[in-house]
Amino acid sequence: MNWALMTANYVAEESGYAISHGWLQGGDWGKCHNVTVENYQGIKFADKFERLIYKIKQMGYNYIELWSAHLDPSIANIKMIDEALNILQKNDVNIISYYAVGFDRSDYTENDIRRNFEVAKELGVSMITQTIINQNAPIVHKLAEEYSMKIGWENHPEKNSAEIIHNIKSYSPIIRSALDTGWLGTYNCDAAQVIRELKDSILHVHLKDVKAVGGHDSCALGDGIVDIKGVLEALKDINYQGKITVEHEPHNYDPTNELMESLTRIKSWWNEIERRAEV
Repeated sequence: MNWALMTANYVAEESGYAISHGWLQGGDWGKCHNVTVENYQGIKFADKFERLIYKIKQMGYNYIELWSAHLDPSIANIKMIDEALNILQKNDVNIISYYAVGFDRSDYTENDIRRNFEVAKELGVSMITQTIINQNAPIVHKLAEEYSMKIGWENHPEKNSAEIIHNIKSYSPIIRSALDTGWLGTYNCDAAQVIRELKDSILHVHLKDVKAVGGHDSCALGDGIVDIKGVLEALKDINYQGKITVEHEPHNYDPTNELMESLTRIKSWWNEIERRAEV
């Protein structure tokens, strides 16, 4: 199994981890996004991006899911993209997916959305993930066909497998599920069961744990209410062949140590699952 790190785990780094709460408790994702975009552009980009990728490599991750704010489509140019590719190659880190901006916003035009596809293509990435609002789904589907791109529709408000399937059924197989286990935990939904119910509808997995039902404060994998080991067992049972992105996006502290611990734990659990499967 290949484990990727979501660079949005550092959503609050450029804001100095000064936001007291996360998603549902008053955290401001949009503000963090804008500050990150501002700080990752122009002559600052190469230095910022190299520090980020070097840190991720030292943590033990060889793959990333690139959050758009770290290479935002509204400002990304050929020079920045070339710099990013050179830094990734130097550190032997690969991008598995581009985590887009605007698929979930009613104020984004088709041209705004298209720019995500252009950047992903220039990066050599074949998958884009993001939650999608219904009015943008036909646009995303059309552009995905045009750019030969796979789309993972990330569940946020969806509370069960039926709601996830309802979203993607008209657009499959081009658009499938980018299953976020943390949001299922928020709604007290058994993520392992959802994986078995979705089976072939899963394109990608965002492995996330949360502290409590009804909230969305993430934590190290295994420290919260999501049965992460059970999720891995379910993925093994359905013969999932994709990659897995580790997510943990606190707004008020640096998650590096917990992301390293998460990687240690899931590698151990996965090895145990594979050994049992061989018996």
